[in-house]
Amino acid sequence: MLWRVRTTLADRPGILAEIALACGRAGVNILGLQVFPTTPLVTDELVVSGPDGWTDVMIAALFADAGGSDVSATRVSDASLTDAPTRYLRGVHEVLEEGRDVVEVLHELLETEPPDVADYAGHDVLALTRRDGSELTVSRAVPFTAVERARAQALLSLVSDAGVDVPLITPSTRGAVPVVREAGLADIEAVSALHERCSVDTLYDRYQVPLKMPMTTRMARRLVVPDHGMALVVQVGTDVVGHGVLELVDDAWTFQLIVEDAWQQQGLGTRLMRYAAGRAKQAGAARLTFVTAGSNDRLLRAVGRAGFVARVERHDGNVHITVPLRDVRAVAAG
Repeated sequence: MLWRVRTTLADRPGILAEIALACGRAGVNILGLQVFPTTPLVTDELVVSGPDGWTDVMIAALFADAGGSDVSATRVSDASLTDAPTRYLRGVHEVLEEGRDVVEVLHELLETEPPDVADYAGHDVLALTRRDGSELTVSRAVPFTAVERARAQALLSLVSDAGVDVPLITPSTRGAVPVVREAGLADIEAVSALHERCSVDTLYDRYQVPLKMPMTTRMARRLVVPDHGMALVVQVGTDVVGHGVLELVDDAWTFQLIVEDAWQQQGLGTRLMRYAAGRAKQAGAARLTFVTAGSNDRLLRAVGRAGFVARVERHDGNVHITVPLRDVRAVAAG
């Protein structure tokens, strides 16, 4: 059994030796240590393993008797042994490259699942600021340290600068954020509604022909369950605000996408592209071609923001942007 122990100690020489000696006598092994300096005290966080039969209360009492104060002991998994800065860097990668929800990633990094705390004194609240000035709050029974607050804000600021956490329309009070996922038959109505909210120009860029609305059920069904590929959507709350079709056409993988006007220039097209590239790579594709109308410069910019090296060709008034998938990480079906 592993525990994370957080304790406040006097900032004096030898105090850690006293803690280590007490743990050694009790058969508790120290596997990890982080120091969060404060003045005039210091907060230490240790990951420890204990003998069979030990409880959270017993672990907390051991550290309190050895000179610690404000001791909290919570059960944790082996993931807590991973270096903290490495975990945060991986978190940034997951948000930017895999399209994960930044709120979900922060909850994992800060381990906010309700712990069995030996001496519960109420939840601490961590308030982080988004790019648009709105707040993202995270709460936890174990108080946050200044270092954790700084790390979390740095991660949020980094992904905010990349434009993946704040859409043009402010998320609802329920904290809805864009999520990229595969589509299914349950999305027929939402995909139809997305197209009805799009302008004539946006629809033309996607389909290269004038599109009659409202959309027929047959067409909507083909858009969410294509014959030779898969459909992807960007969902915010209960609304689908972006859609794309990844298809195998004449032995070549192609991707065509649409993002409704109010959500354009917020990085959603780039996230759809990255996800589509990962799914195409998983399906065995060596390259992927994005197809759009010849006048759609936004798609070219989105390809650049996604970090792809592309070959651009024109076919019958349309633009084909082909990118190699050699350095793209495959994404399994979710």
